[in-house]
Amino acid sequence: MVASWKIAAKLVAVWALLGTLLGACSETLPLINLPNIARLPEKVLSKDEQQRTMKEMIDKGQTNQADTIKQIEQGK
Repeated sequence: MVASWKIAAKLVAVWALLGTLLGACSETLPLINLPNIARLPEKVLSKDEQQRTMKEMIDKGQTNQADTIKQIEQGK
């Protein structure tokens, strides 16, 4: 009977320690940045608009890369 009380007391102590550790971690770790719903766009792009926008972004990236290469070559 005494052994079961000792085991129960140890289990309670372990759970208390675990709870304390988890509580301390949650206080020191930053929370995940959730999106601000107020700043989300009201309009969602259609598939065609998404593809057009992606193509524009890729074209800008390639143009920027080509311009950078030209500037590097001119500097040599």
